[in-house]
Amino acid sequence: MTETSTGIVELWPTPLYIADQAEQTSREEVVEMNAQLHDLILKAEARDEGAFNFGMIGAQKSSIDLLRWEHPAVHWLRSRLLSAVRDLSHDTLGGQAETATSYPIQAEGWAVVYHEGASHKQHTHHDSVWSGTYYVATGGVDAGAGHLQLLDPRPGAIARSASPGVGSVRPFPGLLVVFPSWLPHSVKATLSATGEPRIGVAFNVTYDLEPTA
Repeated sequence: MTETSTGIVELWPTPLYIADQAEQTSREEVVEMNAQLHDLILKAEARDEGAFNFGMIGAQKSSIDLLRWEHPAVHWLRSRLLSAVRDLSHDTLGGQAETATSYPIQAEGWAVVYHEGASHKQHTHHDSVWSGTYYVATGGVDAGAGHLQLLDPRPGAIARSASPGVGSVRPFPGLLVVFPSWLPHSVKATLSATGEPRIGVAFNVTYDLEPTA
């Protein structure tokens, strides 16, 4: 907005990237990569059981080095995440995007396995620019279960009942969602009539602004 703008303008919009990776690559590729990630993540869950579950109810996190695991499916996922971040940065920053994306990208990721009834409390991600989730499997999802919830970050708007309310994203395998790390979000309790868990890869991305020696 400039000093000469008149009328109704939109201040501080919140960008949200949502993309079915099958439309970016192919359905066959996504199914194959998800099958490999599924096995890797469940093995990690068994290995790390009980070690990483802060903020979650009935769910289990892996260690945060997932994006550094040496496996073709992990390499594929990392490339999809970084491609989405570059697209989102260019869309958000316009002419400044080239400067921002010229810095090395630092990314960390971890798997989250949600079993029947599991959920994640409202939270934000600190010390990063973009955060998000890639869905490997979603178990049971309906209108009242398993959705990613995005909350209005403006306390004043909520207090004055001027907020449009909670944004909801219904997950499916192959869906990639990216948003600013400061955006409050949560996960509704998971429904799994088949007993299959919901499996996602959460991640943080930032830029290395330190000058190289």
